[in-house]
Amino acid sequence: MSALLSRPEAAPASGHQQGTEPAPGGERQPANLAVAGAGALAVLLCSLSVHGVIEGWSWLPPLFFAVLVPLAATAGARRLKVPQPLVPVAGMAVLACTLTWLFASSASFLGFLPGPGTLARADALLSEARTVVLTEVTPVQPLPGILFLCCTGIGLVAVLTDTLAATLRMPATAGLGLFAVLMIPAVLKPESLGAGYFFLAAVGYLLLLAVGARREQHGSRTPRTWLARGTAVSASALALALLLPPVLPGFDGGAFPEGTRFNFFSGSTGLNPIVTLGNDLRQPQSAGRITYATSSVEPLYLRSTTLEDFSGSRWAPDVREEERREGVATMSGGTYPLPRGSRAETVVTRISSDTYSSPWLLAPYYPLGVTGAEGSWSWDPKTMTVLDGDSDGAARQDYQVLSAAAEFTPEQLAAIPEADSTSLDPVFTDLPADLPENIRDAAADAVGDAATPYAKAMAIQSYLRGPQFSYSLQAPVEGGYDGNGISVLSEFLERKAGYCVHFAAAMAVMARQEGIPSRMALGYAPGEGTGETPDGTGPDGEPLREFVVDSTDAHAWPELYFEGAGWVRFEPTPSRGSVPAYAQQQRTPGSAPLHDDDDPRVPDALATAPAVPQEEAPLAPETVLESDTGTTAWLVALLGTLAAAAAVLMPWAMRRRRAARRRKAAADDSRSGPVWDEIADLGIDYGYPGRTSDTPRTYARRLAAEGGFSPQAEEALTRIRVAFEEEAYAGAGRGGRRAAPTWADLETVEQELRSGTSLFGRLHARFLPPSLALRFRHD
Repeated sequence: MSALLSRPEAAPASGHQQGTEPAPGGERQPANLAVAGAGALAVLLCSLSVHGVIEGWSWLPPLFFAVLVPLAATAGARRLKVPQPLVPVAGMAVLACTLTWLFASSASFLGFLPGPGTLARADALLSEARTVVLTEVTPVQPLPGILFLCCTGIGLVAVLTDTLAATLRMPATAGLGLFAVLMIPAVLKPESLGAGYFFLAAVGYLLLLAVGARREQHGSRTPRTWLARGTAVSASALALALLLPPVLPGFDGGAFPEGTRFNFFSGSTGLNPIVTLGNDLRQPQSAGRITYATSSVEPLYLRSTTLEDFSGSRWAPDVREEERREGVATMSGGTYPLPRGSRAETVVTRISSDTYSSPWLLAPYYPLGVTGAEGSWSWDPKTMTVLDGDSDGAARQDYQVLSAAAEFTPEQLAAIPEADSTSLDPVFTDLPADLPENIRDAAADAVGDAATPYAKAMAIQSYLRGPQFSYSLQAPVEGGYDGNGISVLSEFLERKAGYCVHFAAAMAVMARQEGIPSRMALGYAPGEGTGETPDGTGPDGEPLREFVVDSTDAHAWPELYFEGAGWVRFEPTPSRGSVPAYAQQQRTPGSAPLHDDDDPRVPDALATAPAVPQEEAPLAPETVLESDTGTTAWLVALLGTLAAAAAVLMPWAMRRRRAARRRKAAADDSRSGPVWDEIADLGIDYGYPGRTSDTPRTYARRLAAEGGFSPQAEEALTRIRVAFEEEAYAGAGRGGRRAAPTWADLETVEQELRSGTSLFGRLHARFLPPSLALRFRHD
């Protein structure tokens, strides 16, 4: 099809028909501009399918700039008759400047020219993106690192597509770049692209082919034979791609476009979203065999990592790089902090896999030491997770773990009082200020009159394992509430159907609501015994027993903290995993019904992307090109002038509109959150950006010190900060202790920032505000 549409028909001998006069150098500039526009549109249409891989649509504005600005540069280079090999170079250079303005303006010259600190900023963004990719589930949050990775990759694809289609005149080959963009959601979304996004991508590619083929025509009209043939082939191919898969047996779920069940990763597996979502969840068969031989009497849970940070909109791991300790041969001094009156069994476990690929090392909890693992491993004293800091984790591993398995009794746990909130990192107790009311109500209903932490934990576990809840892999995807965010959890408690991620997150959040510190662990359920007894013995000379787990055993479970006993595992997911002896409860008739779509062998999928609503973005209108070269030049000049004016005024207008919305929100709702958000953006605009490790207090202190605030401005900033802290952490603004600050306090701070900045800095903050690039979001 592509060869047919891009092959030129027989051309007239002279090129003097109306509208086809070649420009010097053999190029028809209006036609080339049309091809460039079609290429940009095709890339943007393909990029819409990224929705669902990245949460929301806030990634679209920076991506819009990263695609259109470099392609405008390549179009201008062709217009100025720059040598052909230098056209893509110009596009790449402008792409670098655009990315610098979007993500590293504070570390650049004039806000967009790469400077000495630009590469360091890019490295930090890529490091952040790597952590998100390896630890979060889709849809991932639109953090700066993820946006930078997305804009860089798709921006490069845009320059490649433009080079092939417009500069080298090979529009059919340009489809390779478009296909690369589509592969991102095709691999990561459990339902692949969906018909809507596939249709938009196909329309963009066919439009690029049509405009490219039209350029090769030397007549003012497209021959009817070419039009009929191209339309027939295109319509037939698109219809087959959309209509044939659903009627073919076994072709209704998988990779791309809506089937094929293609295995992109050749059986390798790991607990990161790329592999787990792109491979395990879409494969009807198991993959990634892992064996472990243990001296434990009971089969073990193999834990990979923990998710403890729920202060924002979703669960996320806290890597705590500053607190990690190197060397895993001996961890925690080789001892386990036991509660009074309890004992722990020392366990030897040998773990082996040829396919498991993850930066997190699998180990039973509580690990005391690891030997034989390849990599540069470090461990976190607060979570006892083991992380490889130099790579993504070797797929082939054979190592031994010495661990301690504490033996608790219900009586011991029932005697433990509520934990001291100051004895733990707040990351294990924080909850979002806007936690939905139905989650609070569910926790209260489940706990009832339970008084002790253990009684509350048992009540929550019993509630989630009760007959009203059911295990289902498909219900969250079909219902559009898959994932692990606040809204997802709220919907899960309404629908009462989900899999391990939903049950584990629900118990962890409900426990925090009731004052019990919690976190969510990810790893593998115990698996099945092989009947083999490998060489080797346990600490007391007992033989090792071998078990096997694979991708179908991937699991999530909550761990709750009890003062003096440490972190204790519970199992709220009905019919999955194994409930510990100390958490056993009497079964009730009719509990935990299974859906017909559930495989009794399949426990849980670690992470799946939400079902994406099939929204079709309207096609941009085609540019009408005048045949007269002079008219086109004036049109290009006019459009260039308008674009330049818009480029200067649009960021200023967007920033003013954002501030106006915040001012109205602060006045209408008497909230300090919008005022603090404006403080954070002003700090970015005037060269005092926040740091990842900042709290409101440390940021306000540094802003006042570095900005040289007067006592009046410092008092205004303090009022804003105190009100925000009370609202965020103590409920102020919703019946709290202190009224929200006035907008006049913010204007005082802004005036102080403006007066302490040079004229160039003030102009830069007003017309090229870096906060637009760093904080694209909905307020």
